[in-house]
Amino acid sequence: MQYLLPFILAMVVTMLWLPLLARFSVKWGIVDRPNSRKVHAAPIPRVGGLAMAFGVMVAGLMAIHLQTVDRWFLLAAAVLVVFGALDDRFDLDYRIKLIGQVIAVAIVEFAGDVQVHAITLDERILLPAWVSVPLTLVFLIGVTNAINLADGLDGLAGGTTFLCLCAVALLSSVGDQGPSIALALAFAGAVIGFLRFNTYPASVFMGDAGSQLLGFAIGVLSVRATQNAASQLSAAIPILLLALPILDTLSVMVQRIGEGRSPFSPDKNHIHHKLLALGFDHHEAVMVIYSVQAALFIFAYFLRFESDLVILGVVTVFFGVSILVMQLAERAGWRLRRSSASAAPVEPPVPRLITAMQQPGLLPRLSYVAIALSIAAYAGLIVVETVSLRSDFRALVFVLLAVLIVGGAVLRSAPLSIVERAAMYVTATLLVYDDAVLLPDDHVFSLLTWCAVGVAALGTAIRIRLYNDRGFQVTPLDLIVLFMALVVPSLPGILHWPQGGALAIAKLVILFYALEMLVSRSERRAGVLRMSAIVVLGALGLRPWVQF
Repeated sequence: MQYLLPFILAMVVTMLWLPLLARFSVKWGIVDRPNSRKVHAAPIPRVGGLAMAFGVMVAGLMAIHLQTVDRWFLLAAAVLVVFGALDDRFDLDYRIKLIGQVIAVAIVEFAGDVQVHAITLDERILLPAWVSVPLTLVFLIGVTNAINLADGLDGLAGGTTFLCLCAVALLSSVGDQGPSIALALAFAGAVIGFLRFNTYPASVFMGDAGSQLLGFAIGVLSVRATQNAASQLSAAIPILLLALPILDTLSVMVQRIGEGRSPFSPDKNHIHHKLLALGFDHHEAVMVIYSVQAALFIFAYFLRFESDLVILGVVTVFFGVSILVMQLAERAGWRLRRSSASAAPVEPPVPRLITAMQQPGLLPRLSYVAIALSIAAYAGLIVVETVSLRSDFRALVFVLLAVLIVGGAVLRSAPLSIVERAAMYVTATLLVYDDAVLLPDDHVFSLLTWCAVGVAALGTAIRIRLYNDRGFQVTPLDLIVLFMALVVPSLPGILHWPQGGALAIAKLVILFYALEMLVSRSERRAGVLRMSAIVVLGALGLRPWVQF
C-alpha cells in the first residue's frame, strides 16, 4: 500500500482539481488558442500542469515518507511549475524560462545532491565535479525541454511520460529506493488523472507548467535511480528511455538551425506532425508513438545492467533507423491512407462484421451484464474472505456508506452525482487494497479474483469496441492501460515489489475502467448501482461480526 496509495491519491486529486481549474482558466487567461501550427480549432484550458502539481504535492505530503533530497526535489519542481504557469499566461521569452530551469536544476544538484557522479564502461568510473555538474545540468535541462517540445497532440506527452515514469519506478526498485518509487508512481497517477481529460479530443492541456514538470521529474528520478550506489544500473539508461523525445528535439533543432532560424522557433516538423502528414489520424499517430515508447521501456529494462557504450550504441541505431524510415516514407510519397472526394469509402470486412454484430445490441447488453456480475463477484469474494478490519479502514467504509445512503435518500433515481461516483471508485480502491495487503496469500482465492477481474476486462473491452457509447470512447488511454495491465506485471522481478504493488495497480485500473463503463450509462440504473455499492460496503463493514 505504500506505493499504491501515492498513485491513487495523486490520480484522484488531479481528477478533482482539473474541472475546477478549467472553469477559471478563461478568467485567468490560461488558455491555448488555435493558430496555424496547432491541430485544435477552439481555445483549450492549459491548467493540467497545475492540477498534476497539486496531485503530486498532496500525495507526497500525505502518503510518502519524504527525505531531505525529496523535499528539495519537490521545491525545485514547484519553481518550474511557477515559471511554466507564468509562461502559459504571458508567453514568456525562452530565456526567462531557461532561467527558471537553471534555478530548478541548481536546487536539486547542489541542495539535493542529484548528479551524474559515475558512468559504466567495463566497470563503474567516478566523474570529477567539473564534469558531473555541467553534465547533469545539460541532461536535466535537455530532458525538461524535450518533453515540453514533444507536447503536440492530445494525450501524447502525458502517455509517453507515463510509460517513462513507470520504467523509472521499476528501475528504482533495483536499488530499493522507496521514496523514489513512490514519487515516480505519484507522478504516474497524476498523469493518469490528467489523461482522463486529455485524450483526443482533449478538454484540457497540460501547458508548459505540466510538460516542464513531467520532463524534470523523469530526469531527476532517473538520475537518482541510476546513480544510486546499490543499484549498479547503467548511467545511460535514461537516454535510452527518453530516446524518442530526445530524437524529436534534436532533429527539429538541427532543421531549424539549418534553415537559418532560431532553434526555439515554432514549426510543424515534429515527429507527430510528420506522422499526421503521412496519413495517420490523431489516434493512430499517438498510438504509434506510444508503441515505440513502450518498446524503449522494455529495452531499457532488459539492458539496465549493460555498459553505457552498449546502450548508447542501441540509441544510435534507434536514431538512425527512425530517421531512415521517416525519410524513405516522405521521399517515396507513402501515405497510410489517401483521401478521394469522388470515390465512396469502402468499409473493410472486419468493421463490416463488427457493425453487423452491433445491430441487434445483444453483445453490448451481455457485456454490460458481464461487467456488473464480475464486479459483484469480485466484491463478494473480498467480503467473504475478510475476517477483520483495521479501525481506520472500517471508519472509511462507514463514511462511504453514509455518503451513498444520503445520496440515495436525496437523489433517489437521479443520475449518480460526482460525489457518489467518487465514493464508488474509493470503494474499488479499498477492495483492491484489502485483496493485495490485508488478506492472506491464497492461490485459489487469487485465481478466483483474477477470473472475476478478467471477465470485467473482457466485458469492458467488448462494450467500448462494439457499442457506440459517446460517454466512454476508445482513446489512446486504453493503450496505456493495456500496456500497464498486461506488460508491466509480466516483467521479470516485478512480482517481488512490496505487497505486489504492480499487480494491484493493474487490477485496480481494470476495475476503474469497468466501473466507468457502468456509471457512464447510469441514468436508468443509478438506484441499482447505488444500492449494490451500499450492500457491498455494509457487508464489508459488518463482516468482522458476521460468521459464515
